[in-house]
Amino acid sequence: MGGEADFMSLQQKEIANSQFYIPPMILTSLIHYAEQQHWQYDNWFAAQNLDLEQIRQGHGFVAFSELCEVIHLAVKDTQQQNLGLLLGSSEGQISIGILGFAMQACKTVAEALETALHYHPISGSVLDLTVNLVDDYCEIELSERSNCDELKAFFCDEVFASIITCVNMMLDESYELVSLELSYDHSAYINDYKRIFNCPIYFKTAKNIIRFNKTLLSRSLKNYSPVNYQSAILICDQALKQFDQMNQHSLAKVLAHLVESHLPERFDMQQAAQYFHFSERHLRRLLLNEGLNFQLLKQQVLEKKAKQWIEENQSMSEISFNLGFSELREFRRAFKKWTGSSPTEYKKAKLLGSVIRI
Repeated sequence: MGGEADFMSLQQKEIANSQFYIPPMILTSLIHYAEQQHWQYDNWFAAQNLDLEQIRQGHGFVAFSELCEVIHLAVKDTQQQNLGLLLGSSEGQISIGILGFAMQACKTVAEALETALHYHPISGSVLDLTVNLVDDYCEIELSERSNCDELKAFFCDEVFASIITCVNMMLDESYELVSLELSYDHSAYINDYKRIFNCPIYFKTAKNIIRFNKTLLSRSLKNYSPVNYQSAILICDQALKQFDQMNQHSLAKVLAHLVESHLPERFDMQQAAQYFHFSERHLRRLLLNEGLNFQLLKQQVLEKKAKQWIEENQSMSEISFNLGFSELREFRRAFKKWTGSSPTEYKKAKLLGSVIRI
């Protein structure tokens, strides 16, 4: 037991060092599948203080560490080491959300695959996906974006099973794959793999690859609809923009920009949550994860702008209005609370400092 505890603490440290945020689609499908199986799942989420209603709707983001912890508990509690396989094969389209609808509306499999590649981050997968054309075959390879440790099998199984489930759904028939190569040993579940993929399965290989004939790419899809595609892609674009904001910029920087860009309007927590399509509770949890407080962050933006405009010699009444204060005395009171000095005293100190430097 001690060795397992040491291993998990080491794993959690590694995960913490490679934190990123993803849409909760895997957890959305996990809840749906658990309810179908009549499993009790609340305790899987309890320790992470996750908003179950938000996750059910597929909204917001979860941290990589939170996702891994929930999956770890689910696998342990259900004793289903092939849970990723079961999830992907039964919840295929649910697990990739709006992206699945966009793919279904494409004209051909090639267009659907191109769409999947471009918008893959919004599917909630923690793996990177690459496509290679080799001779007469098309190969989809999965690689770890961050170290998944013993959960690699879950994540790979879930993606591969989702792929073949979506392909079969889009074609309205069972498509015969060429082969499936997996870098781990799940040979104990070979019957499940054969049932889902219906092709030769190879375990303990160098890479994780699903392989099919290139002729599949030109196949037409039964639900082709340019109108539905455009509607879905608009939502996908917005989701991808939010994903990039969450992972390329800190949440603090994004919120600070929103507060500043809305001045003189007072941008509040409710508006911020609506911008991200989050619940206020979910946004508050994300801020807490980063050690942030929305009111303090907003105050810092207002203080920074006030100092900037004072130093640019704008009038106090103009600054007060541009910061969203209804009265000048309110601004003066707030500024003194922030800095310990009045706006006039701050301005004199800055002027004196400039004279001394000269």
